Parts: sequence; C-alpha cells; structure tokens
Amino acid sequence: MKRLLLVRHGVTDWNESGRLMGRSDVEINARGREQAQKIADVVAARSDEAVDAIYISPQLRARQTAEPLARALGMTALVEPAFDEVWLSSEWQGKTVPELRGDAHLERVIVDPSYRCEAIEPIVDVQERAVSACERARALHPGGTVVVVSHGDPLRVIAAHYVGLDLRVFRRLACDNGSLTEIVFSRPGPRLQILNWRP
Repeated sequence: MKRLLLVRHGVTDWNESGRLMGRSDVEINARGREQAQKIADVVAARSDEAVDAIYISPQLRARQTAEPLARALGMTALVEPAFDEVWLSSEWQGKTVPELRGDAHLERVIVDPSYRCEAIEPIVDVQERAVSACERARALHPGGTVVVVSHGDPLRVIAAHYVGLDLRVFRRLACDNGSLTEIVFSRPGPRLQILNWRP
C-alpha cells in the first residue's frame, strides 16, 4: 500500500446533538449524505492514483458514507470488523458528556485515554485491531491505494501510530465528520500528507 485514505463517516443527528454513539446503528443525515458525496467526488476524480480497495466499519453510518464512493469507482466496499467504532457500555450510549458528568470512569478516560474500565473499549486495543487491519491491507495491496471508512477515534489512533504520536495525546489529531486524512508510505517512513480535510 502506497497511500492510505482515512474517511470519517458523514455527520449524524447524534453527532450534531453531541450524543455518544458507540455501536448504536445510527444513520447519516442529509448533511452527512452531502459530505459522503463530496468525498466520493474528490477521491474518484484523483487521476494520480487508482483505489485498490475500500474497507468499512460494520456500522450503518460508515456503510452509507462509503456507498457513493463505491458506486463512483464501480467497487464493492468490504466490511472489516477491525475498523468498528469504539465499544461503549449501554450506560454511556446515547448520552452526552454533560449528562455523564460525575461519572468517575468518564472523567478519568477524558484525562487519560489509556485508562481501562468496563464502560469503554481500551484505546490500546482499538489501536491494535485497527492498525493490524491496515497492515493486512498493506500486504494485500502493495503499491496501491486503500480507503478506510470508519469513526473518529479508530481513525485518529491509526494516524497516531503511523506518525509516531504518543497514544496518550491521540485526540490532538482532528478528525471531523466527512473528513479525509491521507497517509503516504515512503522509504523514509509514513508521512501525514493530509489531515482532516473536508471537501
């Protein structure tokens, strides 16, 4: 794999209201569909590279975001569970951060992403599964371009891994809904070519 294009799913009503989704199957809204189409238009128009594969999270919002791109390229998006959203407990799903104020586990996770508790999948585990899937894709598509459509934190930890950013500060990497991040693999090592670009 020469290029890795990381696409965060289009915006949902829950994103706009600040609700934690976890693995709730929430669909993208009208603005999210516009974002998905813009991503498809931009990636499909790039004449300097052909896309070898599109891998997507199992979540509905990721599948919907990938649909215009797969259609434009005449490809089938491949569901890869390793790119799934971070698992959250039912106590956190659907809630906003202000609604969860006072939850000791949430307060600790906000300060220290490496903190382990039963309410959220450990970010170290998220990075391990997501990066392992990227490495499998690199082996399957040497010299090619791969698109991954996933979620904010899984995409941030992938980018953090390849640019050598400490996992404790991975949230410093912006990853907005409907954004594109590009990592280029070269002889000196991976390079963050584009971060959080929203066409």
